[in-house]
Amino acid sequence: MININGIQPPVAPRAIEATQPAAAAAAGKAEVSGISDVVEISTVAKLAAQIQELPAVRTELVEQVKTEIAAGAYETTDKIDITVERLMDELFLQS
Repeated sequence: MININGIQPPVAPRAIEATQPAAAAAAGKAEVSGISDVVEISTVAKLAAQIQELPAVRTELVEQVKTEIAAGAYETTDKIDITVERLMDELFLQS
């Protein structure tokens, strides 16, 4: 046979007591009001935001360029010069 000890008769509900007086809680809030939050955004998050701002990919143009490259008709001296100039502008003038 099992012997169960410590069972108490039901107790009426009691009010919950505050852990600190209301005056102390109010004083604590007054001290905290001088604190402010600071948010720092990482470089990775900034780059992710810039990626979201990029225009949509023009798939038709991409396919056309791929076809021209495969046929050997895309790379001309003029196109290479324009591409280099645009890359230089983007890399060195955006800072």
